[in-house]
Amino acid sequence: MPTENERKDVQKAMAYDLLRIFKQDPDKTYTAAELEALIDAYITGSQQ
Repeated sequence: MPTENERKDVQKAMAYDLLRIFKQDPDKTYTAAELEALIDAYITGSQQ
């Protein structure tokens, strides 16, 4: 079972990865549904 520090590291890494995805197209506006789909794809490892 991961330690608290390991869980925090994973959360930070995920946030950083998502920021990099969003910065690929900084002028794009995302709907709530698009954000949900993007995060779901990230978590499941599928391509968007």
